[in-house]
This record gives sequence, C-alpha cells and structure tokens, in this order.
Amino acid sequence: MVTNGNSKGSRGDMKITGSGSSNGGSFNNIKIMGDAVINGDADCEMFKCMGSSKVNGSLFAGSASSNGALSVSEKMHGGSVKVQGELKIGNDLSAGHVSISGELAVGGRMSAEKAKISGELRVNADCQMEEIVVRGTLEVNGMLNAEQVDMKMYGPSRLRELVGSHIMVKKSMSLPLIGKFVPGSEGSLTAETIEGDTIVLENTKAAVVRGRSVTIGSGCRIGLVEYKDEFKQDSGSSVSQSAKIRL
Repeated sequence: MVTNGNSKGSRGDMKITGSGSSNGGSFNNIKIMGDAVINGDADCEMFKCMGSSKVNGSLFAGSASSNGALSVSEKMHGGSVKVQGELKIGNDLSAGHVSISGELAVGGRMSAEKAKISGELRVNADCQMEEIVVRGTLEVNGMLNAEQVDMKMYGPSRLRELVGSHIMVKKSMSLPLIGKFVPGSEGSLTAETIEGDTIVLENTKAAVVRGRSVTIGSGCRIGLVEYKDEFKQDSGSSVSQSAKIRL
C-alpha cells in the first residue's frame, strides 16, 4: 500500500497495513501496522508504528510511539517519544518526554525535558535535559547535562563529562532485559569529569569529581575529589586526592 502526504493545503492521514511506502509530507496522523518506508521528511500530529518503519529524512511529531523498530536518517523532534524496541536516529533528537524500553541510538545531540531509558542509550554528541533515569547502559561521546540524574548501571557505561544538580549512580547485577546484558556482570560508569551539587557514586571511575556534597561508594576509583561542604568515602573505594574548596 502506497500513501502520499499533502505538501500543500489541509492535512490528511496516512495509514499503512502490511507493507507500504510514502513520499512524506504533512499529515494529521501516521499509523503503521507492518513495514513502511517514508521517503522524505514527515510532519504529523501523531506517529504510531507497530512493526518496522524507516524514515529517509526527518520526523516531526506531536507524539511518536513505536513498538518494534524505527529508523530516522536525519533529525527527530517530538513532544513525546515512546518506544518499545529500537529507535535509531541519524542526527539530533529533541523532545519533551522520552521513554525507551530497549535501545536508543542518536547520531547527533539529544535534548529533552525528561528521559527514562530501560535498556541501552548511545549518543554521539552532548545530552541536555532536566531529568534522566537510566536502568541499563549508556555511552555518550560528549557531555551529559541534567538537573536530576538517576542511573542504575547494568553493564559497562561511559561518558566524557557528567554535570548536574543531583547525581546518583548505582551498580546492579540483576538482568533488566533478556539478551541485552551478561548475567553476573556488574554495572560501572567511566567518566573524565563529574560535577554537581549532591553526588553519590558507586562503581565509578573518574579523573575528577567536584561538588558540594560528595559520597564515593564501593567500587569507585577517583583521581581527585573537590568538595565544598561534605565528603564521604567507602572503605571499598579508591581516591588518590581530596580537597575542600570554594565553589
């Protein structure tokens, strides 16, 4: 089934059942049940996919949900993005709320008000958001900046720089998603710099940790801790140097 959008005038709907394609355009609703390819940018109020979809261009949606696999070759913007399965974006992702159960890969920058990731997050540049919750693993080739950071690592994770107001990084040895993580493997985080107001870390390796109140838990290996008000260190961690400073 082939459905084309309206480049001018009133918006219509796109509905694909089975296998189909579209030249893109502007729509009220895009609903896909099966396999679909959209050649060009797509703009809609609601995007919903049950199956596999590929957008050869950018996707702009008031709300977007996918149960299966969704691939966008360029940018994606949505008021809300909810995925169970896999979402791959070639360039930037910007959204109000992001909820992923599975895998999210972003080729550029990621920005959101709130993000909840259960599974795997990979971002090729910086991340900017108000709140992020991760239950799984992450790889950020840049800076992750968020007011609230709540991470429970289920495998090896890394980022260049972590900045926030309240930062909590915990390890876990349980298995959140079958087939994603190795049973018995400990979650860990590696970063160059971690900076915030209140910081609580476990199983974290970092060159510098800087904050008002810093708690270094078990399994951590930290080069330098700089703190203003309070510093606590677990006996099962390693800190090469600590210093009380003015922030």
